[in-house]
Amino acid sequence: MRTPKRVAIVHGFFVLFAVALVARAAKVQVVEGKDWSARARRQHFFAGAQSAPRGEILDASGNTLVESREMTRVAVALPEVRDTAFVLKALHHAKVDADAVRAAIARRRRWIDLPGLYTTSDVASISKLSGIHLTPVLQRVYANSGGIKRIVGSLDGQGNPLDGLELALDTLLRGDSGRVRLARDKDGRPLDSPDAWTEEPKAGSTVVLTINNALQDICERELSVAVDSLHADGGDIVVMNPHTGEILALASSRVGRTAFSNTAVTEPFEPGSTLKPFVAAALLEKGRARITDVVDTHNGTLELDGRVISDMHKAQSLSLADVIRFSSNIGIVEFGQRLTPRQKYETFRDLGFGMSLGVPLPAEASGTLREPKSWSKQTSASILMGYEIAVTPLQLVTAYAAIANGGELLEPHLVKEVRSTDGKVMYRAETRPVRRVMSGETARTIQKLLLAVVREGTATKADLATFEVAGKSGTARRTSEHEGYVAGNYTASFVGLFPGNDPQYVVLVKLDNPRGPHYAGGDIAAPVTQIVLRAALAARDAALDREDLAASEKSALAQSGGNSTAGATSVADTKSSRSSNSQGPDRPAAGSYDPNSNMAKSVASEVTSSYTVELPSSLKSAPAPIFPRAVPDVRGLSVREAVRSLHLAGFRVRLLGASPAGTLPAAGSMAAPGTLVQLSRPLE
Repeated sequence: MRTPKRVAIVHGFFVLFAVALVARAAKVQVVEGKDWSARARRQHFFAGAQSAPRGEILDASGNTLVESREMTRVAVALPEVRDTAFVLKALHHAKVDADAVRAAIARRRRWIDLPGLYTTSDVASISKLSGIHLTPVLQRVYANSGGIKRIVGSLDGQGNPLDGLELALDTLLRGDSGRVRLARDKDGRPLDSPDAWTEEPKAGSTVVLTINNALQDICERELSVAVDSLHADGGDIVVMNPHTGEILALASSRVGRTAFSNTAVTEPFEPGSTLKPFVAAALLEKGRARITDVVDTHNGTLELDGRVISDMHKAQSLSLADVIRFSSNIGIVEFGQRLTPRQKYETFRDLGFGMSLGVPLPAEASGTLREPKSWSKQTSASILMGYEIAVTPLQLVTAYAAIANGGELLEPHLVKEVRSTDGKVMYRAETRPVRRVMSGETARTIQKLLLAVVREGTATKADLATFEVAGKSGTARRTSEHEGYVAGNYTASFVGLFPGNDPQYVVLVKLDNPRGPHYAGGDIAAPVTQIVLRAALAARDAALDREDLAASEKSALAQSGGNSTAGATSVADTKSSRSSNSQGPDRPAAGSYDPNSNMAKSVASEVTSSYTVELPSSLKSAPAPIFPRAVPDVRGLSVREAVRSLHLAGFRVRLLGASPAGTLPAAGSMAAPGTLVQLSRPLE
């Protein structure tokens, strides 16, 4: 038998090797092909979730309150850095914190997350450097307003909502996250891929609020000034449109602690005398009293059920109209005895007290309203004076809106619209009456009673020179957790309707524990309301209908000869009686709240003839009276637009040379039509 040659053996070995190689290749490509392809994709590509931009939040005029901006986080992998000095220099030129890198190098750290976020343009120069890793992140940017942030809320470091509308409307704002596929090089760095997105992220919906940003700024500014000048513990201002239920402003302030939530919704208080108009409305609705009915007020002191009730305005007897005008505790208790405990309870329950209003803000408080079976012997009188009941500022404003709109309790709303990313309106708020709480006739009667409160009652410091204001002041003792009612600790409040004869605003001003010689709501909360209204009149956009306002000016009311409540004097007579008495009720008392001498200006502007003399008729009609008006705010307008705005307001204009932009008299100042206003051109 022939022995195989060595060459043949080698050839045979190569043939077997080739067959094995082909068989293995066939197995890898045919049998195991899908598994190897998947492994290759895992090695060369990676997929990750990409958060969608959260939706914007706008105010009622379309101004951006909250938006998402794409920013970049910078990290440094030290083992990948080839030239440390060069990288440090590049970071410095890009205004990135290079000191953190130096500190990390000293500690021999391998991976460094640099603090802060940067725009794409800021870090473009270092994006290609070896060892620099850039990660895109979405940053939530808020308007420069603490009050707005308390309304809209905030996010944590991972983009999760913490409070406010961000939390309540999270499902609308957060959008749908996408998934991205990226290729990476041998060092694991991401590379652009032709088909990067498997699922593109969808941005969140845009939410439009009922808040008016200009009015919100006014309320926050004036509240801050009031709290600071009165050394109060805090306060709240709420403004609502009484005909739609739209919340136009929601400002809160607390001294010594950070208020993450809006306390106008989360912190109830005992409202004091601001509840008396609702007691009067219940009496009128049920036919238990007329505004001319008179009760014995015991000369300002009454002992009832083991307690002493006293009045600041002492009188032997008062009518129901005067009880509201002078805020008589004894009078309202005497009249309130005509109502049963169940009727008192149902009156306040139907106004929405003791239950949440359903606004989309977390931690909304429902307040306190106990059923009659839980009342003590003194509750029946206390609740009529605004004690043993707790309401939030928003609840009280909503109840007063029923007086302003003719008797309907409306559902308050904070969200005006919700729009999809393509601009389609997904939701639009509509006016939603909850129930009728009083007839239109009763509502009009109560409005007239509230007009008298501001004209000649306890809240004359809320009055304006040009427009009527109606409202009610309240001063309630405050409690301590373990001490009950504390002497010298009060809540001063005022709820106003503006204009008083055809309201566009319901304004509540509440101040907690003001310190000083004056603490009554009519002395300190009413003037704050006046200042807010004057600023709103001077603002370009404060959710006011200027055409309707023109019909509500006091000149028109005086010419129409309109009367207030039965037995009340006309507007002209009321102003005459004030000017004839140098110590009249509308003059600010020494030490009362008047930081900018607004009350003094108001009194000076209202000094007209103190009496009317009827003269024989003339063939020529008497000239129409001239009343002062507010100088409009023209900041931010072009010179042409500013001149036009001033002319439309009835003023003459003189242009000055380049100087700080503004007008003289300043915006908001009251001046007669035809006054020369000096307009400064902005500095170039």
